[in-house]
Amino acid sequence: MDFKLITHGGEEWKIAVRLREDILRKPLGSFFTTEELEEEKKHMHVAGFLENELVATAVLVPEGNSMKMQRVVVKDELRSSNIGSNMMLFCEQIAIENNKTRIYCHARDTAVNFYLKNNYLAEGDYFPEDGIPHLLMYKEMG
Repeated sequence: MDFKLITHGGEEWKIAVRLREDILRKPLGSFFTTEELEEEKKHMHVAGFLENELVATAVLVPEGNSMKMQRVVVKDELRSSNIGSNMMLFCEQIAIENNKTRIYCHARDTAVNFYLKNNYLAEGDYFPEDGIPHLLMYKEMG
């Protein structure tokens, strides 16, 4: 499994967007808007490759001393294979390299146990986002 940063607008990014849309948006009957994708020019894009196939992705958003991790997905058939956990470690390393002291995400209720398993802590109560309950999860760096 290889992880790397990919370029916004490139072919790998387009594949990553399709994967995110298939897993995160289509089940909700929605798609990424042009504005959302345009905003991603300011973000860092992580992709995970298994035998040259893009099978996992995440978006990192620098915010002051923190890094927000969002749009995290692994191909359905590869879940429970440690790819997501390894991608978390890669994202955390990028946060450290960018002098961030905290990495956080808005975890869907169905993903909270995954983040807990990866040593993330919950903060506050559940809140609605995209019509689904989410929980703020974070990890201090260093």
